This record gives sequence, C-alpha cells and structure tokens, in this order.
Amino acid sequence: MRPLIHMSSTDFVEKVLTQLSKKGATQAEVVYSEGSGVSVSCRNGEVDTIENNQDRSLIVTVYKDQAKGSASTAVVDQHSVDLTIEKAMAIASLTEPDEAAGLAEKALLATEFKDLQTFYNNEKSADELVQMALTAEQGAVDYAAQQGQAINVDESNVQLGDGYSIYANSQGFFGEKKGSNVSASVVCIAEQDDVMEREYWWDATRDIGLFPPPENIGKIAAYRTLERLGSRKVKSTKAPVLFDPSCAKSLMGHMLSAISGSALYQESSFLKNDLHQQLFPTWFNLFEDPFIPSGFASRNFDSNGVQTKQRHLIKDGVLNGFLLSVYSARRLGLQTTGNAGGAHNLEVQTTTTDSALIKTMNRGLYVTSLMGQGVNTVTGDYSRGASGFWVENGEIQFPVSELTIAGQLKDMYKSLVATGNDVDKRSKTLTGSWLIDEMTIAGD
Repeated sequence: MRPLIHMSSTDFVEKVLTQLSKKGATQAEVVYSEGSGVSVSCRNGEVDTIENNQDRSLIVTVYKDQAKGSASTAVVDQHSVDLTIEKAMAIASLTEPDEAAGLAEKALLATEFKDLQTFYNNEKSADELVQMALTAEQGAVDYAAQQGQAINVDESNVQLGDGYSIYANSQGFFGEKKGSNVSASVVCIAEQDDVMEREYWWDATRDIGLFPPPENIGKIAAYRTLERLGSRKVKSTKAPVLFDPSCAKSLMGHMLSAISGSALYQESSFLKNDLHQQLFPTWFNLFEDPFIPSGFASRNFDSNGVQTKQRHLIKDGVLNGFLLSVYSARRLGLQTTGNAGGAHNLEVQTTTTDSALIKTMNRGLYVTSLMGQGVNTVTGDYSRGASGFWVENGEIQFPVSELTIAGQLKDMYKSLVATGNDVDKRSKTLTGSWLIDEMTIAGD
C-alpha cells in the first residue's frame, strides 16, 4: 500500500490512538481505509467513460466517560488528522453520557485471524477492461442477431477494485482487512409494437481468474430483455408466487433488517418478539459463515473488533438469534453477536430443494423483477411492483408487467413451499428461488 504521512499505515493508526489518549479520551477507536479502482463503460461499440479512483479515509471515535464523539476525514494529511481529532474530542465534550456507549469488552475481541482469501492481484489495464466491456456488449448484440431480433445495448460496464482497512482501539485490538473485486454488467433495450423493454445482467467475483466470459454476461442480458417483449397484465387474483433468486434475496433482506439491533431497540421491527419462535417451515435453515474462502462478506472480526462466529440464524424454521453490535446489545440487555456492520455470508440450507419449481407451482406468477419500496418492516406489510412471467400447467405462458404483489412477511415466510437449487452466488446471501404458497396479485 502507498506510504501514509511518511510512515506505514499501522504506525500511523497507532500514532493516532496515542494522540487520542493524550487528549483525554477514556477509550478510542480508529478506522483507516484506502482503496483504488477502475471503472469503464461502453456504448455502441465505443468507450463512453473511464474512471480511476483512489480514496483514503480516517474515522476517529472517542469516549469520555461514555460520552461519544466521532469525526472523519477523506483528506489524510497531518493537518486534517489533527483537526479530525479535535472535532471528535469537542463533540464528546458536548454529548450526554450513554451507558451503552463504549468499546467491546476485551474478552470478546478477535484473537483468531484466518486466511479468508479475500484479496487477489487482479492486474488489468484500463485497455483490457475496455476490451472486456466491448466483448460483453458484442455478446448481447450477437445473441439478439441469432434470434432474428434487434437490440440496443444501453451500457456495458466493467469495474475492478481493491481495498485495505485497519480497525484498532485502545483495548489493544488491531485488525486488518484486505479485499478485491471485479464486476461487469450489461443493460439492454428492445422494442416490439412500439413498446420498449429494458433488462440487464451482471456478475461479480473477488478473483478475476474465476470471472465468467464477458460475452456470456451480454448474452444473458439480451436473453432476459427479449423474453420481456410482449409483456401484458393479468387480472387481479390470489395465486402462488415464485421469486427468482435475486428477488428471493430481497425477502431475506427484509428479515435481516427486522432482526438488526437498531430496529429492535427502537422497537421498529415486526420480529421484535419472535426470538426462538417458529418463523419458517421446519425444513428451513439459514447458516451464517464468516469464514467462507473468497466470500463476499467473509470477516474475522466485525466493525467493533468482536470475533465473528459460525451459527444458524434460522434453525429448523426457528429464529435462533439477532444481528447485534456492542451498542445495540447493551441497549437490549443482551450479548453482542459479532454483527456490527451487518450479517456475514448467509447460506439457505433446506431439505426441500426443488429443481423444477415452475412445475411445482403449476399456476401462478414467476417474479424476476421487483420495483418500489412498499415494505414496512415495522408491521411486516409487503406490497411491491413486480414483473416476470405467468405460469399455467407448469409452463411459462407469457411475460407480465405492471403488477403489484402484496402480503404479510410473517405469513409469506411461514407459507414458503420450497426453495430452488438455482443458487445465486453473486453476493453474501446464497439462496435459490422461493415459492410462496399464495399472495395477492393486483393487475387489471
């Protein structure tokens, strides 16, 4: 990494902690991060943009007798660092003490640091990334031509980046994280009978050596776009709904939001009273594993420096735990779960994985895209715009759009019929499709 103020990053962080102690901080924590990346986008066979970024930041948090002050800077030179320290100390002096504030107990801090294989030397020049983007775009054009269709690629984008961060505190904890990533996306537009449809596809990995051929991303984007042509509405009804993996992840996301510490202590969660209660069918399990090699959310320690652990968030359908930071756990009178900063790698494990959920559903709505923000995680009420395909007799009949699907999240979780084996591995949540027994579908 680049030198910082004529010293190593680790020496710099230790120096900041020493300054904070001399300034009168009872406790202190420091987060230093730096990252670099390149993003290229192409359109109509030509380069549209090339962006290079190099970022650094410092976040300083101090505690003075449980009064907290925090300040940050994106300009990491000596003057800016000194000013940031002064601001954090001044804020702490003006803040009321909070009995839940403060660092994690020393016994909870991470002591085991596994090699999580989150960093790779993804060396690619801007010209090579441009070629990847152009290849992805051409893949979409070629696929459409093979189908006798015309398609317009609105944008083909490739991004490459890496990052490094240090979390250290006055308890003597010092932890480093290093990660890399590469992603690509293609957005396509097609037209039929003066109606335009827009769809996309993307992929991401940490190791560029495992990245799929760029032309395949374009091909899938074109396929998804052409499949949308001729979309129509259906009459309002109640029917089973099958969520494709990307949409199923959003259902999981609503649950994660509801079991987060901040939602719980603010009493703004529809699951606040459901710890150790049956939330899903007995065959459903959700496993959290921070130690998956190359995982998108692999961590040895959370944002408080607390040791992460493997555990079942959902065991035999029962909600087995919350997502708690040190602060939220103290507010709730509980123990931190090592989830400051959110959940780690999540894997849906079930005994009812189905390879043909469309046939299992027989009749209903297959959702491939969701729109809008009509989800209330305080009450659990769910209502979102949706598009996808209508299914009859276990076969896709035609694309549909401009629909609204509605239900209650607790009811939806309990009426989960099966999950698919079409697992989406592009994020920290690994799940296949979800088949919900019945939802309200509003159309014509």
